[in-house]
Amino acid sequence: MAESGREQRRAATVAEIKAAARRLLISGGTAAIGLRAVARELGLTPPALYRYYPSHEALVGALIADLYDELTAALMDLQNTDEAADLGARLYLLANGLRDWGLANPAEFALLFGTAVPSPDAPDHEETVGHQAAMRFGSLFKELVAQIWHWQPFPYPPDEQLGVELVEHLTQESEHFGGMPAGAIYLSLTFWTRLYGLICMEVFGQLHWVLPDATAYFEAQLYEIGLALGLDCPAPE
Repeated sequence: MAESGREQRRAATVAEIKAAARRLLISGGTAAIGLRAVARELGLTPPALYRYYPSHEALVGALIADLYDELTAALMDLQNTDEAADLGARLYLLANGLRDWGLANPAEFALLFGTAVPSPDAPDHEETVGHQAAMRFGSLFKELVAQIWHWQPFPYPPDEQLGVELVEHLTQESEHFGGMPAGAIYLSLTFWTRLYGLICMEVFGQLHWVLPDATAYFEAQLYEIGLALGLDCPAPE
């Protein structure tokens, strides 16, 4: 019982630390999430904080993992609201859910998609909790596009159009895309970067010069992508 009590207190303190780090992120951006700043926020000494997170990178990585899991859970909840939704409807739910979350949480979105913490070149990068949470998020879209492909294969560029090096890289990823060929993965990645780039530009305020509200443009882009994937998607209003 005593051990359980200590574990509960530790878990509660960890939750408070990450909540404080998120408040600092929202108010001052990634640079504001310092261990000393978090300690001041909670009325702790910096050495006390080191018992929970040995470095700034460890704290930010834990926050990244929480945010990715929060986003993933939100998108999964959207899918579960309509279990009878077809593949086209699921694409719309995921894409619009990601956009809505980003617009509602711009600071958190910037941390997840605008920074690389820790460095992807670090030897243990793939073992970090942040990277693993990011892979759980990414699997939602990978699994959906694989389902679309196996339901009705869509046209894709031939290997000779992509080049040997790119085909080799994409083929290595095939198992993560349900066995899809390189060209189909290439097209899926193209559509993902198109949607992702559009959401980033909107969240970071880079579309205001031409689109005060990018909703209609986003819907039109999503409609084009749905058609290219052979989905029965509603036309933009």
